[in-house]
Amino acid sequence: RIVPSRSAVRSWARTRVPAAREMAARDWDRVAHDYFTAVVSPFRSGVPRPLQRALDALPSTHRHTAADLGCGIGTLLPTLAHRFERVLGIDFSPAMLARARAGCPARHVSLHRADLADLRRFRGRLDVAVTVNAVLTPDGERLDRIFAGLAATLRPGGLLLGVFPAMEAVLYQGFLIHERERRRLGPGRARAATSRILERAKYDFVHGTYTDGGQTQKFFYAFELRHRLRQVGFRRLRVGRVRYPWGEAVGGYESFPGEPPMWDWFVQAEGPADAAGRNPRLAGRPPLR
Repeated sequence: RIVPSRSAVRSWARTRVPAAREMAARDWDRVAHDYFTAVVSPFRSGVPRPLQRALDALPSTHRHTAADLGCGIGTLLPTLAHRFERVLGIDFSPAMLARARAGCPARHVSLHRADLADLRRFRGRLDVAVTVNAVLTPDGERLDRIFAGLAATLRPGGLLLGVFPAMEAVLYQGFLIHERERRRLGPGRARAATSRILERAKYDFVHGTYTDGGQTQKFFYAFELRHRLRQVGFRRLRVGRVRYPWGEAVGGYESFPGEPPMWDWFVQAEGPADAAGRNPRLAGRPPLR
């Protein structure tokens, strides 16, 4: 799934249960028809450059299998279909999968309805697993199952390419707001103004979540991603950035042209090796830029 904009979260929350919860399949069904106006998507300007470069740098993939885990409306599927012999699109929203099939009817692309917290039927089937802002649950137990599932879907030496919402980017946004407000209002009033503009009360910076109304979404610190991925056996982990130009795809946030842009984390990692310690499949390390 792609990160929902703040306005979209507020809209869904007004018509749903008041208790905080993660977005369910039915919530994504409701926005499938108007996807890019309801979410903040790294696909808004095409395939993110770090992901495109990583795919371009792979060795021959014509006999390999790839999957988009949390494929949404299938924006990435045509790119994967062009490169791999077999492609799986996996999502828990029937409406998203219907749009994905309409947008990518290729016969070697199969679509599957599944929750990312239960990927048992895909165990050991993939050479490349891609997930783009689909891991959004704030539930720690579900996160454990999702990250373990990402590792388990890969054949020995398979490759994970992932984009994850960045908590550090929110803190960076807060810093830029405070610097602006300090110059505008003076130090005495800048702190309160920054907290209001950033909606600080809706963030839990310990657990990396944002809650608005009845919806809670997960963000990740880079150290947390490294810890979670290594814990389930990923190796040769590299973390880079997917950058969002100001005003283009960072819905609900302030814009600071001239400053370095906001970002999500781009992760590249090799899956667990086989029993002999070999990593035989997709050798090499595509560049992170």
